[in-house]
Order: sequence, then structure tokens, then C-alpha cells
Amino acid sequence: MKIALSIICIFAFFSSLQAQSSKHKRQKFDTVYIKDLSDKLSIRLYGVNKFSSFDILDNDSNYNVSYAPNSSLNLGLGVNYKWFGLGVAFNFPLINNDNERYGETKKFDILTNIFTRSLAIDFYAQVYQGFYIENPDSYFDNWDFNSPYPQRSDIVSASLGGSCIYAFNHKKYSHRAAFVQTDIQRKSAGSFLLGGYFSLFSVSGDSSFIPYEIREKCNPSLCFNNAEVTGMGVTGGYTHTFVMWKKFYLSLSLVPGIAYQNYEIGYPESTENRRGSYVSGRLSARAALVYNSVRSYAGITAIDDNFTGNTSKEHPNSMSYRVGVIRFFYGRRFNLNRNKG
Repeated sequence: MKIALSIICIFAFFSSLQAQSSKHKRQKFDTVYIKDLSDKLSIRLYGVNKFSSFDILDNDSNYNVSYAPNSSLNLGLGVNYKWFGLGVAFNFPLINNDNERYGETKKFDILTNIFTRSLAIDFYAQVYQGFYIENPDSYFDNWDFNSPYPQRSDIVSASLGGSCIYAFNHKKYSHRAAFVQTDIQRKSAGSFLLGGYFSLFSVSGDSSFIPYEIREKCNPSLCFNNAEVTGMGVTGGYTHTFVMWKKFYLSLSLVPGIAYQNYEIGYPESTENRRGSYVSGRLSARAALVYNSVRSYAGITAIDDNFTGNTSKEHPNSMSYRVGVIRFFYGRRFNLNRNKG
């Protein structure tokens, strides 16, 4: 927790420096590649689907048990003006009425993405209760996909994390054009990325996460019902936006990372937990398909962060977890300063 709070403070410090710099001196960028529209009021309608899932992997028997919450599609309204952006979305029961098939998930979910001219900052805090098994066909013969999925209302997960990434070619490449639409990317451009991240993930249940049907076939060390994984590391990669027909573009980012990780594992019939540390990995991917003009914009964006988690040095990378969000949107811009076009 001390690591997490320290990194949050570091992120806040760099964000403050960025804001202070913008107040005193407008940061330069290549107007051949980027058009700044942050001085226009932007109002958008959007849909958002957030998720947080985890897998238990047995490399010896090749079993993979994937747990996911019953995710919901929320619809909302958002505004952007200069440095300020806010969105509010709500759950509509008529859209999300599949509890009988996937079970009920209770959740608290905050996912924030901040894009300055040179930085992409992500922060998330999630608590989910109620999961179902996504791949019962991997251990049930002739599984009927029309049946309700195996459900575990007792499983509770909590995740906290964040990252800060610097774009070296930020004078020509714009994070904001692809993901918050306060810029227009006029010409194709890309950039190498470098940054850091931290992650904390815990999950617990009343019994082992390995289903009863395959428990005897799996390694006993994987039959745990509590896990806590924390890590801090460095990350780097590349991003590129391809501009097509002037107003359409496709943006893709791939950012692998490596972290020093601590883990603690507990078992249903044992009061003694297993602890250790290991070097582990993370893979972050982003994608955006956007139509963007001066007056209006529309598209879809996705952010997906995958982490590997260890449960012992003898069986590394035997757990993985992921967090992410998918958004689709339509927005209009309004000129508040009539002296500007």
C-alpha cells in the first residue's frame, strides 16, 4: 500500500508540473500533424463496459480456469473543455438482464485516464463480488452453451493500480486525438513510449478456485482460495496513429512491462500462507477507431492491461489477471469564443 500511495503522489506531482507549465507557456507542437480543439466545448454521448477478470493456469495438466464478472454496459453523458473533462454513466437494467445466465456481480469501479500533450496516465480501483467461469467447455465434455455458466457468488476481487507513460514524439503524435478527442491528428504519426506502473490484486473465495470436477487432476499447489499479488515495474513500447481520408484514423499501442512482484497464497484447510517474490510481466494494449472532424466525432476505444501473477517459484505465472475498458461514443463541439473559427 505504501508503494501504491508513493506512486500516486509521483503521478500527481508530474501532472501538476504539466498543468503549471501549460499555464505559463503553451507547449509547442507541430501544427502540420496536430490541431488543438481543447478551447471548444465538447459534449458526447457514450457507452462504457469495464471488466476485471483472472485465470488460474496449470501448465502440467494444461487446464486453464477463467473467471469473469457479469459485466454491464453503462450509458452516459460527458463534457470536455480545455483541461477539464467529466463523464457520468448509469446502469440500465433493461439492457443488463442476464443474471440468470452469468450470475449477479456487485461492484465498485473507478477507472480514470488522463492524457496530456506528452503523458498518458491511468489509474483504476475496482472491487467485484460474484464471478462465473467463462470456459466450462475446457473441462466439461459436451458443454451446452445455452445453459447457465458455473457461478461463484462467494468470490471477491480487489485491484488497485496505475501507470504513467511518456511519448517521446509528442510534438507530432497525440494521445488526446485518439482517446479523448480534444485534438485532431492531421497526419499519421507514432512514438516510442517509456514509463512505470504499479499493481495490487487480491482475490478470495470460500473454496478453491479450481472446480471440483478437475481438482484431483491439477497440481495441489494451485488449489488455493486466497491470493494477493503486488508489483511495481517499468514499461516501454510503441504507439502509432494511421490517418485515413483525413478524418478517420486507427490508433494502436503495445506496451510490455516487467515488474518485481510479491505474492501471498492461502488454502482452504490451512492457516499458514505461502509467500514469495518473483520477476513478472505486464502487457498493455490500446486501440482506437475514430472519425474526428472540427464539429463532430465518433468511434470506439479499448484499453486492456494483462498481468502475470505467481503462486510459487516452482510454478511461475500460474495466475494472470486483467483490467480494462471498452468505450463507444458520439460527440459534438461548440465554439464558446465567437472570435475563433
